Amino acid sequence: MYQNNFWERERKRRKPTHKVIEAFVIPKIEYIRGYIKISKGTKILDVGCGNGFFTYYFSKIAYTVGVDYSEYMLLMNPCPHLIRGEATNLPIDNEAFDVVFCSNLLHHVEKPIFVLNEMKRISKRFVIFSEPNRNNPAMFLFSLIKGEERGTLKFSRKYMIALAVKANLRVIACHSLGIIFPNKTPKIFLPLLSKIDGQSPLAGYNILVAQKGATINYD
Repeated sequence: MYQNNFWERERKRRKPTHKVIEAFVIPKIEYIRGYIKISKGTKILDVGCGNGFFTYYFSKIAYTVGVDYSEYMLLMNPCPHLIRGEATNLPIDNEAFDVVFCSNLLHHVEKPIFVLNEMKRISKRFVIFSEPNRNNPAMFLFSLIKGEERGTLKFSRKYMIALAVKANLRVIACHSLGIIFPNKTPKIFLPLLSKIDGQSPLAGYNILVAQKGATINYD
């Protein structure tokens, strides 16, 4: 996977327990739970888990394992069940998890379909991915300026649905969601942003929920 050196560099990131991270993550998990049942018995794999933004909160509601290629990011992740591995060739058995999830990963890889196929291999039922929304003006500008984020320019909802269909996944839902940016939003703005952090075509992120099985047309 390209950009590996970028993720091994020491960079300042907020901890999963930070209030901004909580406000960023929880609405997306609640959105997912609106479409699929998650309980303590559910097994979730967080691919490209980084320092644990989603791993930490998924671990509160289900058995969760995080996997990432970066040793540096894994060292910062506070969760107990962590694996080092390449997203296109994960050291995990077929259908080992009920839900396989990734956030802000696919726009960093050269061939996202390879990662989706690997996620599908490992999943028993659901594959979920969340990516920056290129239609959000701030995301679009940031992607133009920062080379490592240039992949975001492809990630519209239409593109994400096309990726899922190409991976032979049945799309259950795909929406744009959230205007809280995890490492950039000042904490002082949370009371206001939390009130309006909902679904919108110009929201900061796109999130797609899919199931293994025959594909369907999605509008």
